[in-house]
Amino acid sequence: MRLRDVFVELLKERGIERIWGVSKDIQRLAVLVANGKASVCKAKSERSMDLKGNVLELPAQAYIGKCNEPILDRNELISRCAHFPYVVVDCSFLPLHSEKEKKKLFLQLKCTLGVIREFMWDERFVITGAKFDLNVPYYSSLEEFLREKDFERIILLDPNARDIFNGEKADCYIIGGIVDLAGNKRGLTTEIGKKLEKARISFEAKKIVLRGDTIGVPDRINSITEILLRCVLDGEGIEDAIKAVQSPLVARWRLKKEIPRLSVRIDTIKPFRIVRKSDFYRFNWLNVCWKDFFEVCRQLGFIVVEDRVAESLIRSFQSCKESDVQHGQ
Repeated sequence: MRLRDVFVELLKERGIERIWGVSKDIQRLAVLVANGKASVCKAKSERSMDLKGNVLELPAQAYIGKCNEPILDRNELISRCAHFPYVVVDCSFLPLHSEKEKKKLFLQLKCTLGVIREFMWDERFVITGAKFDLNVPYYSSLEEFLREKDFERIILLDPNARDIFNGEKADCYIIGGIVDLAGNKRGLTTEIGKKLEKARISFEAKKIVLRGDTIGVPDRINSITEILLRCVLDGEGIEDAIKAVQSPLVARWRLKKEIPRLSVRIDTIKPFRIVRKSDFYRFNWLNVCWKDFFEVCRQLGFIVVEDRVAESLIRSFQSCKESDVQHGQ
């Protein structure tokens, strides 16, 4: 359930089925109300849209905008949303970042706010340890924020954790605000956990994996946030959520690891490896197309062949081996 679903429920409770506002996107209108930038007001439009965003040639029953006597305001909407989690990005390791990495980090945080607005609203996104030019809550330290809120369940998403994240619900999810272009920041998310242990703050560390491996799981902060919220709020399975968010580049990284296991070595004077064309269909859990499949095989030096050709080659060279063994005897 996203913010828009709660918003629609409240509208229906007031007998409102047709609305109008600055956007046709119900989630965006709900975010405006949740952020205190608009309220649900008495209708003042001859046009409307239903609660799915379809435009109607009927007068609106309510208008989303500014007014003195709202039908529904921020406080009423927020009071229904206590079950929504917080997503916290801890940026306490910012001094270890280069200027280029800092720019990348800011871009990812900006994109993360966009993701948050697709599911919840700005207040549910918190940045700790450093301040950026984003209109979201800031805290000087992660520990300060967690002590203030006193959550029952906290999950730290750490790629080095022992336990696996399977969509478990929590009051707060922590993501490391780390961009590692230089390759010298490995394990810093684990250090966040050590700081929480030292502060005696209870939490669980979990990693997001795709079929048992972190390779193929997007590592951008905004991508991790979307995977998380797709699972927790939309009820998607972890594999479906990863595939929906996964870029072709990240998918090819995982494909590069998987294909060698399916390749077959053909022993000639100059040995080579083949991959069956039908093996492409084994990877419907990755966000790859035929072009990606062929490109990865090319990079690995593998030859993609039709299945019948593969079987013929395998039989031929097995026969040669058997013949060589007999002559050797």
